[in-house]
Amino acid sequence: MTLVLTREPEGPFLAAALVALGVGAASAASLVLLRTAQAGRSARARSSRARAVRRGAELGAVLALVAGLQVIGGLTPLTVLFVVLSFAIAEYVLSAGTHTSR
Repeated sequence: MTLVLTREPEGPFLAAALVALGVGAASAASLVLLRTAQAGRSARARSSRARAVRRGAELGAVLALVAGLQVIGGLTPLTVLFVVLSFAIAEYVLSAGTHTSR
C-alpha cells in the first residue's frame, strides 16, 4: 500500500482515476439535485430535472479539471478561479434562456 502511495502518478491508471472521480462526483451531485427537482410529467418538471443533471455534470467536470491540474502541477488559485468562473458563466448563460410569459 505504501509503495502505491509514494509513486509518481502516471499512465492510464491516472486517467481512469480522474474520469472515475469526475463521473462519481457528477452522479452524486445530480442525485442530490434531482431530489429537489420537480416531480411529474409536465414540461416544467422535465426542464427542472434536465437542469439538475446538467448542473451535476458541470460540478463533476469542474472537480475533475481541478484534480487534473493538481496532478500535473498546474493548480494555482488563478487557474482554479478561471475554471470555476468559466463554468459559472456558462451556467448563467444556459439558465438565462428565453422564457415565455403565460
